[in-house]
Amino acid sequence: MDAELKEDVAQLYAQMCSALSDCTRILIIYALSERSRNVTELAEALDVPQPTVSRHLKVLRDRGIAVAQRDGQ
Repeated sequence: MDAELKEDVAQLYAQMCSALSDCTRILIIYALSERSRNVTELAEALDVPQPTVSRHLKVLRDRGIAVAQRDGQ
C-alpha cells in the first residue's frame, strides 16, 4: 500500500477522532440530526453558552461533519 495514502488516512482518522472527542460536539450532532437548528437554539437545547456552541460548530464544519446554512441576511 502506498505510504502517502497511509499518511492521508492516518491524518483523516486523527481529524475525525479529534472532532468527535468532545461530548458537546456529539450532542450537537445528535441535535442536528433531528432537524436544522441555529446556534441559539442549540445553545438553549444543550444548556451551553452560545460562544461555546459556535466554537464547537466551527470544529465540526472544518471537518466536514456539519454544514452552515444561512437563512436571511
